Amino acid sequence: MKAKSMMGTGIILAILFIISSCLPWGKKKEEERLYEKGKEGRWVYSEQRPSSYDERKRAVTYSKRPYGAEEGEVVRPQPTVTPYLLGRLKYKVVVLEFQDQTKEGRRGLGAIVAQELAKQLEESEAVVLVDINMIKKSLGEIDITELTEPFYLWKMKTLLGVHALVTGSINDVLIGGGQKGRGKEALAVAKIEARLLDADTGNVIRSVKGENPIFTSRAIGEFSRDKALLKAINFALRGVKEGILRGLAGLEWSTSVASVQADKVYLNAGKSSGLKIGDVLKVFDPGKEIRHPITNIPLGRIPGQLKGKIKIVRFFGFDASEAQLIQGENISPGDMVKMVKE
Repeated sequence: MKAKSMMGTGIILAILFIISSCLPWGKKKEEERLYEKGKEGRWVYSEQRPSSYDERKRAVTYSKRPYGAEEGEVVRPQPTVTPYLLGRLKYKVVVLEFQDQTKEGRRGLGAIVAQELAKQLEESEAVVLVDINMIKKSLGEIDITELTEPFYLWKMKTLLGVHALVTGSINDVLIGGGQKGRGKEALAVAKIEARLLDADTGNVIRSVKGENPIFTSRAIGEFSRDKALLKAINFALRGVKEGILRGLAGLEWSTSVASVQADKVYLNAGKSSGLKIGDVLKVFDPGKEIRHPITNIPLGRIPGQLKGKIKIVRFFGFDASEAQLIQGENISPGDMVKMVKE
């Protein structure tokens, strides 16, 4: 009897063990990702780790968890700043190639970042991008780095109606790759910084930084490392774009006179900038620059003498317009033009 009782107990325990092993908490997730301590401030994606009991075992190691996000968590971007924040008139912006300050120094990365940021700004429908080749043609053969100088920024404003210039740097890029099944998987983090310069004064209007949560960059398959990097850059620049748009919202819209023929005034802004046929604008002398008496930092320009009023009659080219002089005289190229407040 005792033997039969022990046998029955053993059978019951065996059945319970089999059932418990089949439940979800009895299984280890395939492709489980483990977070462990690594070098401070660096993301490390480990390669396959040798194991005595499972040669296929591998893990991903990070020095810190990105933004407290769990694996598989959906990271949603912040709401986009709508054009209504800036009004119907768009701002002309020049985006320079970003400086690659990473240790690896990837060739062409600065140009890729600048192109992606320009694309995102254009898609916001709040900005008109000014081609760098047009800048070079207008200012002559100068070093691109000189465009951040107040003298050349003011030149761009008077000659082309530019409102601001964006320059920046790629401070760090971290990429890791590993094997996923028969293919490859990669993750990346991009840290980008940008500065928005006012063409009126040369001052920095806004300095913004962008960094992507690492899970937004996951890429699988051929060229997974390159794909992960591009995803990281794209997401990191979303925050940069938002900061730039908010910085532009603090600027008063204006444009400049490109040419004058009798009573016809041609402007460096047109349909693409948001002007409409029949709009009435005021024309001012460029005015005097005011500087802080102690720091000597430019504070801005006081509007010069009012020279007259003009009315938009037609558009031409990519972003130019013809206006009819309806009041005033002695209007010259380089004069500032502002909307008449309704």
